[in-house]
Amino acid sequence: MSRLSGKELLWIAGGALVMAIGTNGFVLPNGLGQGGFAGLSIIAHRLTGIPLAAIYGAVNVPILTFGYLRLGRRFTERAVIGAALFTLALHVTRQVQFPMDDLLLATLYGGVVGGLGWGLMLRAGGTSGGMDILAWYLKRHHGISLTATYTVADAIILSAVALTLGTSTAFYALIITFVGGRVGEYLQEGIARAKAAIIISDRPEAIARVIMDDFSRGLTYLSGSGGYTSVERRVILVVVSIRELARLKVAIQDVDPRAFVIVTDVTEVMGEGFERRSL
Repeated sequence: MSRLSGKELLWIAGGALVMAIGTNGFVLPNGLGQGGFAGLSIIAHRLTGIPLAAIYGAVNVPILTFGYLRLGRRFTERAVIGAALFTLALHVTRQVQFPMDDLLLATLYGGVVGGLGWGLMLRAGGTSGGMDILAWYLKRHHGISLTATYTVADAIILSAVALTLGTSTAFYALIITFVGGRVGEYLQEGIARAKAAIIISDRPEAIARVIMDDFSRGLTYLSGSGGYTSVERRVILVVVSIRELARLKVAIQDVDPRAFVIVTDVTEVMGEGFERRSL
């Protein structure tokens, strides 16, 4: 992984600050919890009274050290920087608090604000701490998927929240974790998703001409053969915006009513005809 540029460092720092506001501003003053290492730190903070920033920094030290020894400096560099910046942000924003009477509203605010900060860090290739190190180690050395690690870890942490802070707090923590994750993913992948269409037709050239002329979209020909007939034919792969999808299906039907069309979600598109992604 390449070294951080100044612009990436600013985005990670900004994301860490927004995440810290979500935690200090909405989670702590409203007696809520959340998943991840931040959730563990909140439990320890409530039980001991030690400042949250100090606990979060301490919790990350052993796992980041383990990552450095097992995964290497280049792999852990961004995790170390992200964890340090988030720890600092937790300390700087410790007096930022937004207590609310409506716990559900506070939960949603905490999830959205925290997710925005996490998404900003993701877009710059950063991370907020050691959970990513653990997940990548298990994937590399034991073949365990990242999703499985995050799911199990959050389940354990949320169970700990339920045992120490109560089941209702754990439920709100689950909402915060879910909402924050979805917001972060949308910010990373882009809300304006596209659609990919795989078109199998006896008239691929005619359909391709309509796509290029009427939609001004490029396309790719794939080579395919029928499993039953073994007939070789051209398969069209094209990516369009969601707004163009309905028109595309009508256009395909006009050319070949018997065309077989598969439509799938595309979470991110870079290239001609689509917005260029930038930090």
